[in-house]
Amino acid sequence: MNKTERIIAAVATMAFGVLLIVLQGKFIGLLMTVAGICLIVWGVLDFLHHLIPPAVIKIVAAVLIIVCGWALVEAVLYIAAALLLIAGILMLYDKIKKRVCCDNWYFTVLEYAVPALFILIGLLLLFHQAATLEVIFVICGILTIIDGGLLLADAFLEDME
Repeated sequence: MNKTERIIAAVATMAFGVLLIVLQGKFIGLLMTVAGICLIVWGVLDFLHHLIPPAVIKIVAAVLIIVCGWALVEAVLYIAAALLLIAGILMLYDKIKKRVCCDNWYFTVLEYAVPALFILIGLLLLFHQAATLEVIFVICGILTIIDGGLLLADAFLEDME
């Protein structure tokens, strides 16, 4: 990714964190609705390109996501937790395998902070039964904002390294 794309991704990550804090449990349902709408648009585009079977599958899946998405928040949380854990562990493994280390301790911490935050957020979502869901969303939102801030700092400080 170029610098502009990295900045946009960092700002979007921070916005995602703010939405997690503000909307809490409603955010997952809203996200499911947006995903369903995107699938409908994708299905319509496939239909316009005369790809009927994939178009029908995408539109039916979208309708199911929109209708059932609000009721399946629990399942979505477990799937998100699993994906975040897998991504965080793979990113951390890659950094350890490559023995990522920088001259400056700040850049070294920055390199390992993002995978660690992914793993921490994944664990929080996985074991969300231990605390109230609203508290988990607020904590995950704060950690996501921190993650976005680290990504933003990484985008700006990459030239300095």
